[in-house]
Amino acid sequence: MKYVYIILSIVLITGLGGCKKFLDETPTAHQSTSSFYKTSDDAVRAVTDAYRMMKDQAYGGYSPSSFGDIMADDANKGGGGASDQGLIQQLKIFTAKADNGYVFNAWRDNFKGIYLANLVLQKVPPISMDDKLKKQVLAEAQFLRGYFYLQLVRLFGRVPLVTTPLENGDFNVAQATPEQILGQIEADANAAINALPTKTEQAATDRGRATKGAAQALLLETYMWEKKWAQALQLGDQIITSGQYTLAPDVTQIWTLAGEFGPESIFEVNNDNIPGKGVGNLLNLFDAPRNTWGYGFTVPSESLVKEFEPGDPRLHATAIFNNEKMPDGTVANTSTSETGYWNRKYWLATSEIPTNNGGGAGDGPTNDRVYGLAQVMLWTAEAAFQSGNAAHATDLVNQIRARARKSGGNTDNSILPAYSSVTLDNIYHEMRVETALGEHRRFYELVRTGRAAALLPGFKTGVNEHVPIPLTEIQLSGGVLTQNPGY
Repeated sequence: MKYVYIILSIVLITGLGGCKKFLDETPTAHQSTSSFYKTSDDAVRAVTDAYRMMKDQAYGGYSPSSFGDIMADDANKGGGGASDQGLIQQLKIFTAKADNGYVFNAWRDNFKGIYLANLVLQKVPPISMDDKLKKQVLAEAQFLRGYFYLQLVRLFGRVPLVTTPLENGDFNVAQATPEQILGQIEADANAAINALPTKTEQAATDRGRATKGAAQALLLETYMWEKKWAQALQLGDQIITSGQYTLAPDVTQIWTLAGEFGPESIFEVNNDNIPGKGVGNLLNLFDAPRNTWGYGFTVPSESLVKEFEPGDPRLHATAIFNNEKMPDGTVANTSTSETGYWNRKYWLATSEIPTNNGGGAGDGPTNDRVYGLAQVMLWTAEAAFQSGNAAHATDLVNQIRARARKSGGNTDNSILPAYSSVTLDNIYHEMRVETALGEHRRFYELVRTGRAAALLPGFKTGVNEHVPIPLTEIQLSGGVLTQNPGY
């Protein structure tokens, strides 16, 4: 939490953003927090930099796929062998220690995001600017702070609760309980819900910024962790019936470039190939087949492939098979993959590879999907089941299956038959195959639902629900921060 400066960026302002991808310029300077925050432009630039900490989520920083996919049973590490990014393999087999670099990056980047959001919430209120714009900027900052805290509480459990910018020497903040952190996320999400525009009210140039639906989805996920089933059911139904979102007609197209900001998109992290601007997605490079232009990480596991029912079109939108003809006409060779499969969710056609479009290898254009209607429907189904309304749960799950049945050009109506009455396992199955390797949530969902120990080799109950607190942070706190059990 050693961040007492704000990194500022130049953005063209139309609405709040102004370009296809509003994070379109690299940070240009470390500005003094006392001399900045004077104009509405300053306010927008400041909250934009807080969004940047969501974008910086690849292998040089916080890596959601390493924790959410690889540490679970959806993916193996992949890459060039056991020693290639060995710190990720430590996460996979639950031997990571407090000096693991990915653990440190997760702590650092999310707390930096919180610091930047806190600066906005402290410095923007006194600015003389349009009241509606000010409320939106502040609401976005509250959404972002809640989002970053959700990443932290899922990973670390007990973390410091900081709602004002820390100054030099103020770093020794004791850890709050997970319940306190989740309560703060609730407060931030509710405040954001009341001030953010709906999806249809949002300017096209602001796509990628938080909306009311994004804040509602964040609150829904928080309720799921708290097992507040009644509140989750009510909120999930509100999102579903809001008229803002509909299931895309073809689930196999959601994770393509053409599928970005589609009808069921609730929140996505903006990425783009703008040469020299550093706003691309490294996951395109890291997860692309190793024998093409990529590094071949996050390869689908055999367990994940077997989870799909026969004929499910979602399988080939998740995993690439050997000798499979790809949409760009190339033929896949998976012989060098650790599992025999490549990751389809971040695959790019030859014409979309950034180095073929004037960009660098790290300028991947794929957005990270964070919240979509399908996941909201499945959380709502789980909440309905837990509330004793199996009929509603069954209807929601069957809608997801019916959409999948009609996807990918499938004409076999016998696949993915409707359930007469769902079980929890049916709901969990649908959650897995619907968003695997795309929303990076599998590990957390296994922990949340108490299934991790039974499904993940090496997982120790009471220890591996969380990763260790970074050793450097404990040392810098003078022992105020204490280590998680078992580390």
